[in-house]
Amino acid sequence: MALPRYNDIVELLKKGATIEAQEKIMELRESALELQEENINLKNQVLELQERVRKLEAFEGEPCPKCRKPAWVVESSKPDRQFGRLGGIRREYKCTECGFTESQLVTPK
Repeated sequence: MALPRYNDIVELLKKGATIEAQEKIMELRESALELQEENINLKNQVLELQERVRKLEAFEGEPCPKCRKPAWVVESSKPDRQFGRLGGIRREYKCTECGFTESQLVTPK
């Protein structure tokens, strides 16, 4: 349904068709209300997406090998028992989302 134009309403009023003009005005008001509601919904969606982006950008973890969420962080880092004299470091990783843990030997390059 095409929305009535301002000139159409003016012409109806000139002809004395006030009821038809009022109906057209009501159509415009309903359309305006629908647009306002859609605008509010879109603004809420934008705010939700901005919050999700902010949270993702604020967290600097790597993807967990198990759950793939960016929550893989180093819990501890210390010289390895066997290879510590050669520079080997034992790092303990943990996912802050799913709790998965893993130990990894890191050697100097």
